[in-house]
Amino acid sequence: MLNWLAVVVLLVVVTTVVVIKLHARRRAPDPGWFIDSTRAAGALTVIGTMFAVLLAFTIFYALQNYQKARDGGSSEAIAVTELHNVADVLEGHDGSRLHGDLICYSRAVVEDEWPAMRDGKSSPTVQHWVDTTVTDFAAIDPTNAKQEAAYAQWFDQQAQRRDGRRARAAEAAPSVPIPLWIVLGIGASAILAYMCVQADRRESAVIQAVPIAFVSALITSALLVVGFLDHPYDNWSGSLQPEQMRVTLSLIDDGHVVPCDMRGTPT
Repeated sequence: MLNWLAVVVLLVVVTTVVVIKLHARRRAPDPGWFIDSTRAAGALTVIGTMFAVLLAFTIFYALQNYQKARDGGSSEAIAVTELHNVADVLEGHDGSRLHGDLICYSRAVVEDEWPAMRDGKSSPTVQHWVDTTVTDFAAIDPTNAKQEAAYAQWFDQQAQRRDGRRARAAEAAPSVPIPLWIVLGIGASAILAYMCVQADRRESAVIQAVPIAFVSALITSALLVVGFLDHPYDNWSGSLQPEQMRVTLSLIDDGHVVPCDMRGTPT
């Protein structure tokens, strides 16, 4: 849905800018509005360079946050798999408390928290299983050296799971601040407006339309990329999905009796 919306926005912007440029061409005086075309081109170069630098840093910043969200989800899924293996040592493969908590946690992440992150929220259900896991783990009393080693390892993997969840949840809310969007909007508008007032009726309509069409398409596409990277969990093609946690769930959901339904809701 959002992919088609992006295409529509791109076409609307390009068409609107081209129409404005051609309208300005018809109303422009014979030599154009600028007496010194070299000076006008130099001013446009300065504006374009400043905007390009700002846009490049914004894309780099948003891309870093997108990468953090992806790495966080992957790290979290790996940690849950390792916690499940540690639970095999602590309570035996047939144990149901820790194993069930981890399975329910994974289900809740996939079915409840991931959709909630599209609205910048977290899942109370996931937090419930975090708290339940802590309580059930506190009841474990290691009885041999093997269990004591696994007991210590649990804390390391639990910390990795916690950090991974925090990393992906931190990117649920947009990270590019509103003032930066405003500056980008001003820069894009300034470039397109400046190109429109450079209209020259001595040139054909095609020659006047093609450059501004390409520039407007590139600027709009770049801003759409920033929007995509700043909302990594939306319904874009290429948005982050809980694939790693689904893989983990397929590995650990091996027939244990669990205290939740398929969505992770406690039963």
